Amino acid sequence: MSLKARKKITHKELKKDKLVTSYFEARHWFDQPENKKKTYIGIAIVVVLASVVFLYINNKNAKNEEAETKLSAVIGLYEQGKYPESVNGDPSAGIMGLGQIVNEYGSTTSGETAKLYLGNCYYNMKDYDNALKQFEDYSGSNDIIKASCISGSGAVFEAKGDLKKAGEYYEKAAKVNKTVVINQENLFYAIRAYTNAGDKESAKRVFTALKEDYPKSKYINESKRFETEFKN
Repeated sequence: MSLKARKKITHKELKKDKLVTSYFEARHWFDQPENKKKTYIGIAIVVVLASVVFLYINNKNAKNEEAETKLSAVIGLYEQGKYPESVNGDPSAGIMGLGQIVNEYGSTTSGETAKLYLGNCYYNMKDYDNALKQFEDYSGSNDIIKASCISGSGAVFEAKGDLKKAGEYYEKAAKVNKTVVINQENLFYAIRAYTNAGDKESAKRVFTALKEDYPKSKYINESKRFETEFKN
């Protein structure tokens, strides 16, 4: 009697068989009381973590909206040049000061933005140490504000007479993002600071970068008044 040829198992059938086997193995594992308990605990932990993340995001968004509202209210004082009032606020008008906004909402997007305004207030009040503190404390993701804060630090060092360091900060500010509109201005400030510091090499290097990167910039002509000092 001849043996019948064995039926060839297709890849699809083999895959199906493995899936069925895996299903029953998993079902058997889950039916064990100890494993079932572990599974439910794991699910509960995932649900709790998801809830915590959801609440955290919602709370963060709400805090940012609060900060944005309070920042908008105090900007009016800032634009009028009322810097002490901008820092401390106007309780009679229900306006929270930039100092308190930074303290209470500093980790939000609007709170981070408030650091730039607060730093500028201190700078205009000639409180350079506090201005520098606010500029350097910025950790937001907005490249324009980041560049402005770095430039603000440069302005502080320039006001304090550390011209070499001022130039370095202005130059650094111009490198945050090539599309930031104040880059040309910061390169000009760097040229001025380096020239006044007697650092001809750095002034010449930055002037070359300004001409190459922004050939139509109005700051090229403005920088030429320093050129005789660093040309040779």
